[in-house]
Amino acid sequence: MIVYEYPFNELVRSMLRLEYLFARFNHFLRSDDPELHHNAISILFDLGDIGARGDIKSLLLKEFERQKYALNGLKSSQKVDQEALTQTLAEIDCAASSINHSTGRPNSAITESEWLNAIRTRLNIPGGTSPIDLPSYHAWKNSPSIERRKLLENYVAPLLPWQESCQLFLRLLRQSGEAKEVLANNGSFQQAPSGKVYQLMRITLEDDALFSEISANKYLLSVRFLKADGAKKAQLVNADVPFKLTLCQF
Repeated sequence: MIVYEYPFNELVRSMLRLEYLFARFNHFLRSDDPELHHNAISILFDLGDIGARGDIKSLLLKEFERQKYALNGLKSSQKVDQEALTQTLAEIDCAASSINHSTGRPNSAITESEWLNAIRTRLNIPGGTSPIDLPSYHAWKNSPSIERRKLLENYVAPLLPWQESCQLFLRLLRQSGEAKEVLANNGSFQQAPSGKVYQLMRITLEDDALFSEISANKYLLSVRFLKADGAKKAQLVNADVPFKLTLCQF
């Protein structure tokens, strides 16, 4: 089973990218391999760039406020688990507070480090981080893994509120949709949004040899399936493809 997601706005797109980057960073961080710690450093720059965007911070805080307003309206409903509702509201308050009260730019430790800036400058040069170009970096990669990990943890620490907020935001958004079994006739599927404003579309496939190309606007949601082939250009699927469609609009 494989899932593809399509964001309908810039906030969701940024949160999906953050989720992807944090997952990769944490995977590499857990290793003792210096080459995987090298990968963690390259991801650290991307995390810092997104975390420093004031427009995304503003959008996220507004979305948390909107979610709180919607959830508060459920406090009198007997159909809702009130204990779970109270816990979710507390999680939103905590996440919003962590983001809102972060002082300065969360990536300042990264951008102000001459050592990291030297590495970042050389990353786009083929072989630019080799020992002949960055001997200090070569020495770091040969230091004990516990020291390397501690340094990486120190640099990412100011960005951790973004990780927690991202996880909460996407969890609530994904839970707001209900998966429905649909069929793509001859590999294609279209549906009108019916006036609803969605934030995220999720496509769940049983056949992991296929992948989806998704486009959407306020008038039409469109999905077509292709067959992956690493050696050749992907081919359009001409057979009917069953899949699960989830439209999320928290």
